[in-house]
Parts: sequence; C-alpha cells; structure tokens
Amino acid sequence: MTRTTEMNEIVEERYQFCIWLYRIKKETDKRNKLKREQGEENLVYVDIFAKPCHIKKLFGEFLKTPQYTHIHTLEKHTHWVNCLTLHENKLYSGSYDETIRIWNTETHEEIATLEGHTEGVSYLTFHDNKMYSGGDDDTICIWARGTNTETNEKISSLRGNTGIVKCLTIHENKLYSGSNDNTICIWNIETHEQIAVLEGHTEGVTCLTLHENKLYSGSWDKTIRVWNIDTFEEIANLQLHSGSVYCLGIHKNKLYSGGSSEKIIIWDIETWSYDYTLRRDHGAVNCLTFHNNLLYSGHSYHKINVWNLDTDDHILTLKGHTSNVNSLTIHENKLYSGSCDKTICVWKI
Repeated sequence: MTRTTEMNEIVEERYQFCIWLYRIKKETDKRNKLKREQGEENLVYVDIFAKPCHIKKLFGEFLKTPQYTHIHTLEKHTHWVNCLTLHENKLYSGSYDETIRIWNTETHEEIATLEGHTEGVSYLTFHDNKMYSGGDDDTICIWARGTNTETNEKISSLRGNTGIVKCLTIHENKLYSGSNDNTICIWNIETHEQIAVLEGHTEGVTCLTLHENKLYSGSWDKTIRVWNIDTFEEIANLQLHSGSVYCLGIHKNKLYSGGSSEKIIIWDIETWSYDYTLRRDHGAVNCLTFHNNLLYSGHSYHKINVWNLDTDDHILTLKGHTSNVNSLTIHENKLYSGSCDKTICVWKI
C-alpha cells in the first residue's frame, strides 16, 4: 500500500465535509428562529445534525484522519534537511543551510533559528538539557537553554575530528563523534576534554548507536564495527553489506543496519551473526526509526517504508517528498521526515 496525494486530498475533503455539516445545522437553526419570530409554522429540521456530538457519533470514523496521512510540510530551510531530533515537545532540524531550526510540534510553527556552524549541520542529539550538533565545519557545537526559554545559546565548540562530524551519540558522561576522517572521538561531556580516539575504519564513519557497554559504528568502508566502551577495544567486525553503511538501530536485541545496498540487514547482537534481510527496491536506506514494533526506513528514492517487526512484512510506502529522505523521528502520533527537497513532512501514524 502507498499513501498518495490523492488520499491526502480525500482526507481534506472529509474535513471540509464536516465543516459544511456544522454550517448547515447553524444556518438551519438561524432560519427557523427567524420564521418563529415571524409566526411561521413551516420549519425545517435536520435532526441528525442537531449537535456536533451527533456528527461525531454518526460520521466519526469517516471523518477521522486516517493513519499514515501526510498532514503538514515544514518549509523554512533553504538547503537539504540532514537531521532531526525532539526535545521537550519541540522538533529540532539541522540543514546544509548552516542553521538549526526549532519547531512547535502542536502548531508546526517555527519558534527560532540557531546559527553557529559555518557549514552544514549533519547531526543533532540532546543530553541533560544541552544540545550537541555535528557539522561539516569539523566541529561539535554545544547549546544550552538561553534566557529566553524558546531558544538555545551556543556555549562551546569541540574540535578534535579532522573531517565532517557525521554522527553523535552519548552514554553516561561520554560523547562519541564519528567523522569522515575515519575515526570516532570520545569526549568527557563535563570537561569537554577528548578522552580517546577509536581507529579501525578505513573510510568515513557515518552512524553510531549504543547498547549496554558496546558501541556500534557504521562506515563507508562497508563494515559495522563493535567496540567495548570500557576498554575502547574493537571486539567485532560485521561484514555483509556490499556498499556503505548509512544507519544503525537496535530493537529487541537485534541490530538493524541500512545503507547503499538498498537493504536492511538484521543481526543477532548476542552473537553478532547474520539473522535475516528486509528488502524493498526503493533505493539506499538512509535512516531508521522504531515505534510500536514497527520499523520506519527512509530511502534515497524519496520514499519511507513501514515494516511490521512481528511478521517482518512490508506494510506500506509513504510518498510525500520529492528527493532523498535523510532523517526520521517520532513524537506521539506523528512521524517527521527530513529530506534533500529542503522540507520536513509530518505524518499521522
């Protein structure tokens, strides 16, 4: 199943239908009142529309916005939207236009724009009310809550990677940054001092994820490396991808990895052995996220696939973007997707 523009137009028609039902009832009541004042007895009643609650009872399921509907598009960025994250009911988006924009998740309005990087913003993450942003300017910017509660202020920059900071993750008091300089830098987030550098990848590090005391890193070198975060030693090297690895995620003791080979490989994280593969010929797998035992995958052919993780079945494909889907995140019943078409699509899920 594919959610199309035609379906979204039907949803809008249903919404307008609901409005017109209410207007019919209000206009009928108005005319009946005028007739009664003039002594007329020929009144018109529209009983089933007597109250909005009756409309809801009779037509509620018909009028309700269906699941997986594209409900809004955020359009303030002037270049690719590379990354998304959520914090305290606000959506944060980073872009190649060198800005981070903050959005209200209820109204979809832009709240503020943060400027601090001198090149594109590649990754965003939060820890203890501070935001960390990785950029194409080889830096990590640290932002703290400003005097205005709707904004953030840049308080520091970390420089240790010698290439674009592609990905970030935080565990306890350590920040891990992956870069296209082929390394992972480890930082003390309290002192901002660099603790160690993990070397092993032969090409840029594109994605990171943590589970228990292990760090998983994906790379353009087609491998996923597993690191002990206590000793900083590499303890495994997973090599089944035929192209670059772009994204990693862990769900129920399984590691999910996607990349340029247009498939999602699932691994057993107890043995680091291959389990099975999900495939849909919709281009490279750029991003992954999980919600209610469903997997959402963003692809380079401007599509988002939804998978049932109980059955491993493909449920449907979402179409709303006109270019690569780079990032996905979920808040309550909404899926947010950032794309190379400079927009963020909002979906009901």
